[in-house]
Amino acid sequence: MNTVTINVPAKVSSPRGAAWAVQAVAMLSQALAKWSAPRVQPTLPMVEAAQVRALARAHLNSDPGFAADLFAAADRHEAASSTR
Repeated sequence: MNTVTINVPAKVSSPRGAAWAVQAVAMLSQALAKWSAPRVQPTLPMVEAAQVRALARAHLNSDPGFAADLFAAADRHEAASSTR
């Protein structure tokens, strides 16, 4: 015959001010997250196309097909942004 002893802890109420402290920490955390979030600077389509063309030039010797695809994508991007 086996016996098992189970200890059940007594229920304890949360300390006074705990709910207020949790809300204060949550609000502070949200404020810090908003403050430290990176801000994205909009770039011009011409600049984006120039960056893609620079990447294409870097791959021109090693993978000419991929470079040609990048050049075409840059041209399409510039053409699509100029018609907007």
